[in-house]
Amino acid sequence: MSAEPFIFHQALESIVADTVRRSALICRRLGSPLPILFTGINKVVALPNNLVSRNPTSSSQDPESLTGPFEWSSWNRRADDIRHNATREQCMIELNALLATIAPLDMASATGSSGALTLLPTAGALIGAPSKELWVVYKLMPVAGVLSMMLSLGGNIVPTEASGYQMKAPRFSYGGLVASRSNENDAEEPDDLQTTDEPDSQVFANMVERRAKDPRGGQRFVRVWYGIILQLCWIGVVMTACWFAGSGSILVWWCKGWGWMWLWYLTLAASSILENCAGVPFTDQWTLRVSRAPRVRISDDAPSVRQPKSSPVFLQTEESLSDEIPGRSKSGPTVKVFEEIPLVRRTASGRSTEILDVLKAGFNCQGQVIRDGNEPWSSSRVPFYVIISVEGISRSHATLRVFSKAITIGVYVTGTAIFASTQLLYMSVAVTVLCLVLSAGIFGRVIAMYMASEMMKTKPVLHRVVKSRGLAAEYIDRILNIDGLAVEVMGHVILNGRCIERYNQIFRLSNWFGLLAGPYDINRLTIVTQGDSR
Repeated sequence: MSAEPFIFHQALESIVADTVRRSALICRRLGSPLPILFTGINKVVALPNNLVSRNPTSSSQDPESLTGPFEWSSWNRRADDIRHNATREQCMIELNALLATIAPLDMASATGSSGALTLLPTAGALIGAPSKELWVVYKLMPVAGVLSMMLSLGGNIVPTEASGYQMKAPRFSYGGLVASRSNENDAEEPDDLQTTDEPDSQVFANMVERRAKDPRGGQRFVRVWYGIILQLCWIGVVMTACWFAGSGSILVWWCKGWGWMWLWYLTLAASSILENCAGVPFTDQWTLRVSRAPRVRISDDAPSVRQPKSSPVFLQTEESLSDEIPGRSKSGPTVKVFEEIPLVRRTASGRSTEILDVLKAGFNCQGQVIRDGNEPWSSSRVPFYVIISVEGISRSHATLRVFSKAITIGVYVTGTAIFASTQLLYMSVAVTVLCLVLSAGIFGRVIAMYMASEMMKTKPVLHRVVKSRGLAAEYIDRILNIDGLAVEVMGHVILNGRCIERYNQIFRLSNWFGLLAGPYDINRLTIVTQGDSR
């Protein structure tokens, strides 16, 4: 069979007609009046185009509905007609029949739209690198931290090395996304006042005591509430974009599926939360909420959480016993012998860990405190956080890291396959979805940095990374030995070194909203007495 001869003028006419038709189509979608110039070529403009089925029984076979500006109803109705078939096989047959009628150029446009969306699984790497500021948001306000992870689009927001958590710098940089210029009138307070006579644990306890007595900073972080609301709004934008992209497009291997892009985003958010939680380089971490306590009287039988110190005990020798036994002679001078009696368990390094074990087991305590009604009192309005972390991770933690990394890779591969196999997708829809999702990721990072900058104005966290569990117990013990502090740790309320209440951490607002929740209300356990008015 011989090939048809090439006729130049016919080929040129075809090229011109196609160019005019596409120019008119673009002008109509942009709302431009220029299509009036093409009134003499209505037949060319009305040619079937972009993803229109030739099936006469289809409700979406009207070509004019797609030659003008983008019509979401027609696009959505065509996909619904295919998805609403009785079985998956029938849905695949209908989709295959529709794809067979698409022109090569329109197929190339749809393929390019799907290829553009394959950038979404890599969006997390475009937003920014991990930073300790975002870890501060997660520790001081867990809800805001989780929302930040959901807006990270699969990226890691917390450092994975212990060196990235040092907070001895005078200020944070906030990734250059938030203004960080300090007020020149603000005096810089040194973090460490190390002396040769005091161990680092005592120096850190002195820092905690000075911070508790600092009267500055008592705002309720109203702007942080605005930040959380904005985070929820941007998550809503992402969910809307996912709904918009999935309403008129069809996933080849999940023909009847409608919320496939929602499923992708929720899986991506879950894997991001898992990887960020597993990526923290500390298996053992203790968080203390500290505030200045009012002056009250505590019952003497309230459990004391302070470590008992080894005390010298006098042991009588045989010579000293001869004074108490009649008829026994003294053979020499009485010698007083003192012996250190170990009262607590100690590790191989010589440091006790009993305080951590007791707090983990929990105190069986419930009581009330007494406050004199004729005496003035004051307490902190906003608490601050003390975090003690042991450097290194356990074997189970390392396993969780490997598992989370495998999940992240699986979500990345699956997401790329999902977007690459999407059909019936407009380029305008793909670009809109990309802009909305990437904007949510970028502004989510900016909002998280802004919240961190607002919280760090009052120095709300003191963090120490130690080498061993015994050393962490020493730090916590020295903090609990400070009078005048109310400390919330591991579900206990400790006042002046004595446990006065135990609560369920799951149902405490402070466990979810952090600094947005005030310190434990000691007045709930307080009995006010009227002293002598004379």
